[in-house]
Amino acid sequence: MKKKFLSVTFVLIVTWLFFANQFIRSNYHMNIFQYFNNDHQLTESDRQFLKDHGPIVYASDNNSPPLRYYDKEAGQYRGVVIDYVKALAIELETEIEMRPMIWDDALEALKRGETDICDMYSSDARAEIYLFSDPVYYQRGVILISNDNDSVLNAADLNGLTVAVQKGDYVVDFLNRETEFVNLIYTVDYEESVRLVKEGKVDAMAGDEPVISYFTNILEMNEDFRIVDEPLYELPSVLSLYKSDKRLQSIINKGIYALTQKGTVNKIQQKWFGISTPISSSNQTDRLTLAILSAGLVTIVIVMLVVLWNFELKRFVDERTRELAINKDNLQTIIDGLSHMIVVVAPDFKIWSGNKRFYSMFEIHDLNTDHYLDRILPGFSDEFKDKFSSNSTSFEHMMQGQTYQVTPYTIEYAEFQGNATLLMFEDVTDKKIHESRLLQDNKMAAIGQLATGVAHEIRNPLGLIRNYAFLLRRNKDDKDLLRKSLSVIEESVDKASAIIDNLLNFSRLSNDELSQVKIDKLIRDIINLNDKLMNRQQIVCRLKLEPTAISTQEESLKAILLNIINNAIDAIPKKGQITIWLKRMDETVQIHIIDNGEGMSEETKEKLFEPFYTTKNVGEGTGLGLYIVYSELAKINGTINVITKPGVGTTFKINLKIGEQVDE
Repeated sequence: MKKKFLSVTFVLIVTWLFFANQFIRSNYHMNIFQYFNNDHQLTESDRQFLKDHGPIVYASDNNSPPLRYYDKEAGQYRGVVIDYVKALAIELETEIEMRPMIWDDALEALKRGETDICDMYSSDARAEIYLFSDPVYYQRGVILISNDNDSVLNAADLNGLTVAVQKGDYVVDFLNRETEFVNLIYTVDYEESVRLVKEGKVDAMAGDEPVISYFTNILEMNEDFRIVDEPLYELPSVLSLYKSDKRLQSIINKGIYALTQKGTVNKIQQKWFGISTPISSSNQTDRLTLAILSAGLVTIVIVMLVVLWNFELKRFVDERTRELAINKDNLQTIIDGLSHMIVVVAPDFKIWSGNKRFYSMFEIHDLNTDHYLDRILPGFSDEFKDKFSSNSTSFEHMMQGQTYQVTPYTIEYAEFQGNATLLMFEDVTDKKIHESRLLQDNKMAAIGQLATGVAHEIRNPLGLIRNYAFLLRRNKDDKDLLRKSLSVIEESVDKASAIIDNLLNFSRLSNDELSQVKIDKLIRDIINLNDKLMNRQQIVCRLKLEPTAISTQEESLKAILLNIINNAIDAIPKKGQITIWLKRMDETVQIHIIDNGEGMSEETKEKLFEPFYTTKNVGEGTGLGLYIVYSELAKINGTINVITKPGVGTTFKINLKIGEQVDE
């Protein structure tokens, strides 16, 4: 009850602070902490500092309308931010000199202390170089893309694309931080970036929404290009200062506070865009509303406390015991109805509880006698301690000729008055047999497709052996011919033997034990098996493989790579290219299998890993290949991602975790 009272009190305080914060924000355009922590009045000392300092130099971008731009016809520096800086100069009773520059040059000038202020987004990287004022205005960073490109929905979708950005812009740091494979093209200003998108020289551009919107209107691009709905970010823009100008920073913040109180940003925004709505409610109304809400909230909390007190007492007396008894009986009934064996053991493996299936399996009838699991299952305790390191870590255990998956959970057990372990035994014998058969059948089916090509590969060396054997019979005394014939025969035998060994390696059913697998060699072996088929279909295979070996289940990896590579070959009707890229990272191995085949639709992509789903004709495929890929990857803690576009091709991206080394 005490906790509930504290919770209600906490909610009351937080809610009241929320209303107070809203009231202060509506009147002073800042939050409650800024309001009480800062001295907002300009002092005589501040005025003297500004007088001694001389004109404050503001420098920024010269071509980012409507925020800021240099009007060549009027010979003036204009824009939303420029109007704000002029208002700030009036508020601070000092002169602010305007310098339109290239954006990157403006940043460098401020960094060297040649200028005093510049408006920008704040970031950790920039904080090492500049000081920041309080927020001035808010704006969004967005992506400009062609209407034909419907695959870009957020920053992650820019991976692999060419994106134009203004050099020195905040969006550069953002994309470098949030993406991995984006090719950034740096431009002098936003206009150049937008033109690159219009001319099709880049896939997209990113930056401030108002500026991008302005140039798309000016360049008449709205029919063919669009701004992605989801913004990259929505952040406050501040005035940045030279790193050592802390006194000037304090004065600038006082000016911003005064302009915020006057609603200057809204007025300037209304002047340029005509979309600002003035606040119609008066301060008196806000105060009255806050008082009424606060009083109402206190009343509600008091009533809630009384109700909770009475309800808690009644529920505790009338229902607690009955509910506990019912829940216990229901839980035992559910546990007894499970097909799995369940048992609860103490740290010394004394059995405290179990379900009917467990007691029946081990013929335990006298429940009043102490029983110990390590006596019923000799050696189980050592195996358990060796493999169980955290909750829900499963391991397999052989018992009475069957394979059981054992899943342990640490629980609080009332009768034991401490932590106990719940063990769930699931019979997975049939499941493992079926999985093994399915994997082997799928692999043999894939190898069966290669039979014709392999037979032809073996026939060639056999033909050479037969021809040279015939020559030997006809020319027994020709020693030069004898040496040459024996050499050709030996080479042909080695070639045929290598082909057969490669085929046998893939057809052989191995166990699930971990072993060191050379992934680059495995890929080359699969390509060699498919060499004849790819030649017949005029498919060129380009390999970019780093020598890489990891500890994994070889059988699973064989099935994964064999199915995906065969799938890539099937995706190219005739004359195409497959690129296989293998790279070892710090903690993972990345495999990319890229084909320039027919690609697939979004509907096909969504169902790609479902069992029995296939786009092939009847009799040409079972629809289990990629389902097996997904299942086997899950077994070896791998992941897969598919990128596809109809008419362009498909990329399968596989990530495998690098495990501990295993002796071969």
